[in-house]
Amino acid sequence: MLSAEECCQAGGCYCIQREAEMKILSLFPKTHLIPFLFFLALGPFFAGSSLAENSASQITDETDANDPRNVFSRLDEYLRNNTISFVTSYDAKNMSLGASRGRAQFYVGRPNLLRIELTGSGFSYLMTSDGKDFTIYDGKTNKYAQRPATERPIDALNIFTGLAALQARVLQFIGLVGNISRGDSDVKVTKAGVDRIGDQTCVRYDIRYESQTDSDIWTAWLRKDGVPLPCKTVIRSPDEGSHQTNLYTWQNENSEPQSYVFAPPKGSKKVDISDLGLRPVQ
Repeated sequence: MLSAEECCQAGGCYCIQREAEMKILSLFPKTHLIPFLFFLALGPFFAGSSLAENSASQITDETDANDPRNVFSRLDEYLRNNTISFVTSYDAKNMSLGASRGRAQFYVGRPNLLRIELTGSGFSYLMTSDGKDFTIYDGKTNKYAQRPATERPIDALNIFTGLAALQARVLQFIGLVGNISRGDSDVKVTKAGVDRIGDQTCVRYDIRYESQTDSDIWTAWLRKDGVPLPCKTVIRSPDEGSHQTNLYTWQNENSEPQSYVFAPPKGSKKVDISDLGLRPVQ
């Protein structure tokens, strides 16, 4: 009989390995032998299964990272939990109101605080909501009108046509972010590429409601790095024949407005909303 060394030299190491395995198995009681053999037989299966699960988990993580709704959820969480401050310039066109350009400083505090300072060629407006009163002040005429604050500032803004309707698009977009975050199945969001907006690298998303053929069509560019804050939004309303583009400059989250409470300027006059004479901003 060959020695172990001679067996290996003859290419017979396998026989030694098998002999060692059989000696190990002979040490097991018969009642434990079958489960042990079962484990040996299925060991590779379990290992493969574990690898498959890890692979599937990795794929799921990558899918979640690329899901546009997760990006909007991050934005919604930031907007819901922070006082936000930003400047937006807008360029709007409307079949009935004509063209309008301007600049607005937005301060939005939760749950229903709002201050908008809106300026442009030939107009100057201030809108505030302190949770009790919603006020719109015309700096050119030194007149202001008030009504009870609504639960959401956008509800008050939508009462107005012309001026307020144009800038309500910004708050409308903030509401849309919430709808996407909550998983509104009627809203279709498609990632459409990466563009440079000013000095920011921003991801483009096309957004629309699938069940409404004449619904608003949004295109939003969100910052690629950090909090996905809006760089630019475009809204098209086919049924209204309107189009509005907004560019955004986000400020330090600790920026605070002068006040959400309206303080009537000296010599100003309070009038009814119908007497305020809101007009399209040209």
